[in-house]
Amino acid sequence: MKKIGIIGIGGRTGTMFAFELKEKGEVFGIGREREISLIREKKLFVERGEGWECFEGNLIEEKEFPKNISFDFLFLTTKNPVGETIKFYFQKIQKEKLKIPVLFLSQNGIEAGEEAVLALKEVFGETDQVPVFRISLFNPIEKKTSEGKEIVSYSLPVKMAIGKISGEVEEKEIQEIFEGTNFQIFWIPQKETKNMEYSKLFLNLIGMASATYGLSIAEGFSKKEVFKEEFLALREYIKTVKKKGGRFLNFPRYPVKFLSLFFSLPWFLVFPFRKILARLVEKERRKKPKDLDEIEFYNGAVVKLGREIGLENKVNEKILQRGKEILEKNVR
Repeated sequence: MKKIGIIGIGGRTGTMFAFELKEKGEVFGIGREREISLIREKKLFVERGEGWECFEGNLIEEKEFPKNISFDFLFLTTKNPVGETIKFYFQKIQKEKLKIPVLFLSQNGIEAGEEAVLALKEVFGETDQVPVFRISLFNPIEKKTSEGKEIVSYSLPVKMAIGKISGEVEEKEIQEIFEGTNFQIFWIPQKETKNMEYSKLFLNLIGMASATYGLSIAEGFSKKEVFKEEFLALREYIKTVKKKGGRFLNFPRYPVKFLSLFFSLPWFLVFPFRKILARLVEKERRKKPKDLDEIEFYNGAVVKLGREIGLENKVNEKILQRGKEILEKNVR
C-alpha cells in the first residue's frame, strides 16, 4: 500500500487532499500541534454538500516527521513561500536515509515550482532525484468555525490541472493515485507546466482590485473605475507573460486563453460585458470572497515578473500597495 503524506493537515487544501485520497493508500496528515490536537479532539469536519463528516486519520506532528516512514508521495499544501518548508522536510528524509518521495505542490502563484527546485538543490545537489509536480486547483475550498468546530467545505468533483516540473517517475504511477477518486484531472505536458501556472494566476488576479476596496467581484465590476482597474491589471499581466515568452491555456470550464484574448480588446468593447463576467466568475467560485493574504503572490508576482524583463506594471503595483496597507492595518 502506498504511503501518502499531506503536509498542512488541518488547513483547507491539506484536509481536502487527505480526505479524498484516504482510499488510495495509507494517508498521514502532517501538521502543527494545534491542528493535530483539533483532529484528535474530533473537532475538524469535512462538508461536500451532503452534511458534515468528522475527519479522522493517521497524524504526525511536524517536529516528529518522518517517524521512520518512507513516503511514496508528499503533498505540500501550506501557503507560500515554500522554500524553507521543503528544506525542513527533505533534510529530515535525507538524514534518515529514507526513500525520496514524489512531491506535489498546490500553492497559488507562479513561484512555488522554481522555489522548490532551488530548495531541493540545496538539500540534494541534483534536483532530478526528486520528481516534482505542480497542481493548479480550480475548486474554491472554504473553512469556517461553528460551535467550536472547524469545517472544511468544497464541491465535487475536485477539478485541478497537474504538470511535471522535474525528476523521473512513471506517468502511470502518478495517474493511478487519482484513479477512482473524486478528482477531475487535466494533465498538462511538462513543457506547458509554466504556462499552466501563468493561466491559473490569470484567474487568481480577477477580483483582486475589487477586494482591496472591500468589494465583491460583482460589486467591483459594477463600478466603472474599479472594473477599469481590474481590466488594466489583467492587460499588464497579459503583456508581461507574452514578453516573458509564455502563453495562456484553456482548461475545461476555464477558458483562460479566450479570456486573455477578450481582455486584450479595447476597453469600450469589454466594458458592456462586465456584469456577465462577474456572474460567471462568482458562480465558479461559489461567491467565495477574495483573500488578500496572498496578494504578494498574485499582483506582487506580476510586478516581480515585470521587473525581471524591464516592464513597469503600475496598476498591479498600486493594487499590491493598497492590499498590503489593508493587511498591515488588520495586524495592528
